[in-house]
Amino acid sequence: MEIPVVVQHRHVHLCEHDAQILFGTDNLTSSRMIDQRDQYIFSRKVSLHGSKGSFEDVCVIGPVRDQTQVEISSSDAYAIGLLAPLRVSGDLERSGTVLLKTDLGEIRAKSSTIIPMRHLHLPLSLAEELGLSHHDTVSLTLKEYPEIVFDHVVIRIHPAFLPAFHLTKDEAASEWIQTGDHVIL
Repeated sequence: MEIPVVVQHRHVHLCEHDAQILFGTDNLTSSRMIDQRDQYIFSRKVSLHGSKGSFEDVCVIGPVRDQTQVEISSSDAYAIGLLAPLRVSGDLERSGTVLLKTDLGEIRAKSSTIIPMRHLHLPLSLAEELGLSHHDTVSLTLKEYPEIVFDHVVIRIHPAFLPAFHLTKDEAASEWIQTGDHVIL
């Protein structure tokens, strides 16, 4: 089965409270939809600040969540001086802390920052057909170069997901992979 690759770049998911501080009540509009689970990119962006530097104009993905989560690559974390563990999305226990800023406000987002583990999004129906469960792990091979194998890929299941293999820009760069390439399950 062929599955498209999505190279993830740094981005932020905000909880309602933090979104209100950073954007106010009238600034939570979307600029465009993305492929997964009715998610979209907010029209406004944030800056991330660590002990050694910052990144400006970081995308915020909506809708709001129960907890703020910042996803960066290992090279991003090193560049701005953040400690961020490698984690499955949503596992924020003992995760990193980052300062988020906009022109309207700032928050110190404690236990929010991770390097996301490579993962495979699957809709529930396809996962059941393949005999896979949420948080199982699989191996994937790059379609054009089957000698390139990704082991320990975490399965993420949701009824609205489209099949997609997500990995950070650092992992993608090491094998010259880009969004639009395909892997084989």
